Amino acid sequence: MSELKIDNPALRLLEILEQGKHHQASATCREVWKVLLQAQNLSEHQLLSRLARVMELPERIEQVREDHFSSLRNKSNYWRGQIEIAFTSQTLNGRWDSFKNHIDERTLSELSLLSDVFETRGAHAGIASKEIESLLARITELRSEIRSAKLPLTMKTMLLRQLFQIQEALESYSISGIEPIMDAVQSTLGLAVIDPKYKQEIKSGSGSQFGDRISSLLGDVANVVTVAGALSALPAAIQSALNLLGQ
Repeated sequence: MSELKIDNPALRLLEILEQGKHHQASATCREVWKVLLQAQNLSEHQLLSRLARVMELPERIEQVREDHFSSLRNKSNYWRGQIEIAFTSQTLNGRWDSFKNHIDERTLSELSLLSDVFETRGAHAGIASKEIESLLARITELRSEIRSAKLPLTMKTMLLRQLFQIQEALESYSISGIEPIMDAVQSTLGLAVIDPKYKQEIKSGSGSQFGDRISSLLGDVANVVTVAGALSALPAAIQSALNLLGQ
């Protein structure tokens, strides 16, 4: 079996910061973050949620470094200090240079080095934006129909919650990477294993209103993650659950 590829949060953070360096110093932080996080048409809450995920990346980088490269000699945390100063110095209505002036060449260089080190364990292939858009369109359509469907309130809530979890993971893919997407699929399928009524509602061929479409969606999302290289093959638990839904 080939070695499991690892997450590379350093690359994602590096790309965001490098893009940010090209924005005008006089722009507001809110304007720039909306562009960087593709949040121009989102609510303030959604913008802040995505920004919070960016702020989590330094901790995720440290975690990957300790888990997989604990013997790495160069453990400089200069980059993290500068990024934390940048975040605490900015206000969303303030000038962008209050953030980007703290992101110097050494910060970018250290992040680039970490990204290169993480790449030695293999890189996840990117998921094409068209694939994500297609999956999101299917989820949006499903959630809209479920809201107006004649289903027990508890079941409706469960379906909407699980689909939203997958939707959120797909929407934040450029920030958080592949792993939250797979976590969302695992959560959804795991619930089907322990809740017979829920299983029947999302099971392919069960005759339920949404079973075929939800089962197909879950399989497609899981396969996209597999092809991207997050997993050499679907985990046994997920494969078993998918088979169970198809019976």
